[in-house]
Amino acid sequence: MIDLGFAYRLVAGIGTLGFVDVPGHERFVHNMVAGPAGVDFALLVVAADDGPMPQTRKHLQIVDLLGVERGVVALSKNDIVTAHRIAEVSTEIRGLLT
Repeated sequence: MIDLGFAYRLVAGIGTLGFVDVPGHERFVHNMVAGPAGVDFALLVVAADDGPMPQTRKHLQIVDLLGVERGVVALSKNDIVTAHRIAEVSTEIRGLLT
């Protein structure tokens, strides 16, 4: 089993921000369900070489079920793929987010 990761940061004028790192691998999606309760904002990390995976869709469904309406997508590994691949993955991600 892979555990959730937790970190906190005090930000002046805002208060304490809490971060929950949930596993991304498809075999650990059940762990992800335990992490996002009470989350206000989601950070979805997608590798540009792989693109959205089956668990990406599951994570987005869970975030949607929890009513999280704000977030950002980080496209990682964009330094090892072509500009065409980045555009292709970006379009696929936009489609998933609509």
